[in-house]
Amino acid sequence: MSDWNEMKRAYYKSNAVITSSCGTINFSIENFREVVGAEKISYDEYLEIQRQSGKKVRHSFERCYFAIPMSFKGEIGRKNSRKICFKRIYVEGMYFDGQMFEGKEDHVWMDLKGFEQFDTGDSVLFSAEIYRYLKTGNGKIIDYGLKNPEKIKKIEKYELPTDEKLERQAIEQIVCETCILSEQCHGICLLPKGEKKKRVDDLAKY
Repeated sequence: MSDWNEMKRAYYKSNAVITSSCGTINFSIENFREVVGAEKISYDEYLEIQRQSGKKVRHSFERCYFAIPMSFKGEIGRKNSRKICFKRIYVEGMYFDGQMFEGKEDHVWMDLKGFEQFDTGDSVLFSAEIYRYLKTGNGKIIDYGLKNPEKIKKIEKYELPTDEKLERQAIEQIVCETCILSEQCHGICLLPKGEKKKRVDDLAKY
């Protein structure tokens, strides 16, 4: 608790975004006011909810919120007169240094607008905005969702990435982040040919 209180004192109402043992804590007043559904909570409640829920949020969407979302893919699992539910959303984004990342989120609801012509079972590719909202279904969480989809088009199911591909991409990211040459590579691997693949293969065995 003392570490949390010290963090609050240091960054209270600043524009800081801090990665901590509680997850990502966004201290920005402007970002707080943009959280959908949080109009009736105070700034201090907002911080406390983030502390309690930081590790429970949709982390792939969170990464896109603080970086550049490139595209989303998913298979429509359910549909009603107002909303659709994707069985899984596959995320592709880019950090500001040019490094790409991928991820996934399960059971994602979105407004139907833009998807009216598609049916349950269809797979689609689209772009969208990331937004934050107060989720109250099972305890309060500041989570991330998708809105205002654009450039929507139907794709084949084989174009959706496999779990194996996503797992390997995550391992590659760990290899790059822990590499002693990471501050010099600028997106171009400086390891000897085949060394990065070998490291990824070794980690994938565990």
